Amino acid sequence: MSSVPELETTTIEALPGPDGWPLLGNYLQIDFREFHRQLERWSERYGPTYRFKLGPQVFVVTSDIEAGSVLLRERPELFSRRRALEQIFDELGFNGVFSADGDDWRRQRRIVITALNSARLHQFYAKMLDTTHRLRRRWESAAEAGSAVDLCADLMRYTVDITTQLAFGIDFNTLETDGPVIQHDLDKVFPMLNRRLGAPFPYWRLFRLGKDRELDAAVGAIRARITEIIGECRARIARNPVLLQEPENFLEAMIAAKEAENVPFSDDDIIANVFTLLLAGEDTTANTLAWAIKYFTDYPAFVARMRTEVDQVLGESVVPPTHDTAARLGLIEAFANETMRLKPVAPINVFEAKVDVDVCGLRVPAGTALILLTRRIATSAEHFSHPTEFDLDRWLDRSPGSDRVHNQKAFTPFGGGPRFCPGRNLALLEIKMVLAMLLRNFDVELANDGAEVDELFAFTMSPTGLYVRFRHRA
Repeated sequence: MSSVPELETTTIEALPGPDGWPLLGNYLQIDFREFHRQLERWSERYGPTYRFKLGPQVFVVTSDIEAGSVLLRERPELFSRRRALEQIFDELGFNGVFSADGDDWRRQRRIVITALNSARLHQFYAKMLDTTHRLRRRWESAAEAGSAVDLCADLMRYTVDITTQLAFGIDFNTLETDGPVIQHDLDKVFPMLNRRLGAPFPYWRLFRLGKDRELDAAVGAIRARITEIIGECRARIARNPVLLQEPENFLEAMIAAKEAENVPFSDDDIIANVFTLLLAGEDTTANTLAWAIKYFTDYPAFVARMRTEVDQVLGESVVPPTHDTAARLGLIEAFANETMRLKPVAPINVFEAKVDVDVCGLRVPAGTALILLTRRIATSAEHFSHPTEFDLDRWLDRSPGSDRVHNQKAFTPFGGGPRFCPGRNLALLEIKMVLAMLLRNFDVELANDGAEVDELFAFTMSPTGLYVRFRHRA
């Protein structure tokens, strides 16, 4: 049995948890559209570590920060993503660096990190700048028309345009056109991943429902389009072999690694990682931006302070003109951090024990599924003062003599340990550019007609019914 530092040992069977039904477990007690909130409610009732069942599968749920540190730190040696997730991605033909494990993960991650490093983002900034100007013009048109804007939809278009340029070197320009069908196909993936991961048994291996057939069609279309783009990329490299030494986008970097550096990267690996970048790059950053703009409408005093900073840093520019300019927007970064603390796109993180292991006093057999409640940890009074309040200043007042509780280890919106999200720098840069552009040019208000903006869990957590109106800044 492998081990990590342990306390007095207990077993999973001895943990508290909700009573369930034979065969189904607690499946009927869960609305998977708010899966994260159900787990948080059970944590309030049963304590920081408890158990529940989905069908025959037992899940251990924890909001203990030390246990969470072990889970994040000991990947991929002692823990992996759930085998069910890897199997589902395998079935879809898209098992990239996000879902891969072991040697597959190691060989893919180096290429992904290289493609998303800071130097590459500096080179890419001009294209991000053009795309941010397009979003500004789109919102100017909405402001002039006085129309309500589906904020998540607009931000999805923005992140799709950024990500496809970084991934392929192709400008889809969904902000100014209807865009390619691939965006609509991508939108079908996360909800079905969530549905399949929550199913009490893998029914889709026995029969297909209508939604499963829709997913099959979407995945087939995405794969065909990526394969077509790979062919175009190889032709471009054949015409300009210098791209093998100086790739200009993520796809070229992977092809260069395969063909010039003799890295064992198959075409399936390339397709899977491009798909992963598209999927993660579209959804997660767009949802964080949407939550942040929602908070703009709630906290005008913070907006005024950020606007003063933006005016000083940007000067006459309407969008951060350089990568270095964006890096100086400290108040916006603090606002983004507070948004991600309260509204993380990944409020839970799911693992599976690869071996028998003791986790902070809990005996965990190999194959056990574990869920880390990352938001519950980040909203605990043990780790942050006034944890449910939105407070930009908690990220600024970090003086040694301060009595403010601020445990940085409790803040993991990009994960942690060896599998820390390689797209963090890109996401933060997009967030700063969009929020600075908004502050510089617009005022924003909700246009929900009194309806509440709620949380929807569909593999990631997004706002529902978030409509806004933009006005030209006075």
